[in-house]
Amino acid sequence: MEINLLFFFTVVPAIILYGIAKSGLGGSMTLISVPLMTIVMPLNQALGIILPILIFSDFIAVYKYRKEFDLGTLKLMVPFAAIGIFIGSLTFSYFSEELLKFIIGVMGFLFAGHYFFFKKNKEKKSEKNFFKGGTCSVVAGFTSFCVHAGGTPTSLYLLPLRMKKEIYVGTRIFFFTFVNLIKLPLYISLSMTNFESFKQSATLFPVALLGILIGYQLLKIIEEKLFYNILYALIFVTSAKLLYDYLV
Repeated sequence: MEINLLFFFTVVPAIILYGIAKSGLGGSMTLISVPLMTIVMPLNQALGIILPILIFSDFIAVYKYRKEFDLGTLKLMVPFAAIGIFIGSLTFSYFSEELLKFIIGVMGFLFAGHYFFFKKNKEKKSEKNFFKGGTCSVVAGFTSFCVHAGGTPTSLYLLPLRMKKEIYVGTRIFFFTFVNLIKLPLYISLSMTNFESFKQSATLFPVALLGILIGYQLLKIIEEKLFYNILYALIFVTSAKLLYDYLV
């Protein structure tokens, strides 16, 4: 991993975005992180370096939100995510990064577009739904394994539940902690994460920590209604960008 000017304009911003996402704010922003890193390294290498950083960040975030999460939602989502991760490990070589991001883009664009243009009562809570939760979690596990991009499918289920801001963030953090720990042995078995990539992850972790601190400060000053509107807006913009990149 050569550290040069291009590195600072690609890898460093990508890792900061992952850190901000780990604070619970703007997980969809990380859709651009993997493409940024692949400018200076192969996809497999980027994925292998990112995963330990995500796990380190998860542990910090879990400690902060250790009392603020919805256990019932996690019991539904985590087993289905594990199924998606396993499918991803078996089919990883058959899907291009571009196709996966296009699928995520379609899902996110329709989801956020419906919220902004068709949903009349934007603060109305949806009820928990086994089928929807299971489906979104399978997709989240699959896309998380393949491109570390499970945030949008996860949001498709969690956001309409309109949980208290802290509970939403905590539930999301615990969910991805389990997801990333399940992914780790599979990444090692596929040689995507190894001793060399782990050393590179450790070198970059302080950058992720900076992103986490930025995210926590932002969360303190954002009120709940604005918080949800920001998340939907980020999903809409990033999803539209993914569709544009694929189609143009």
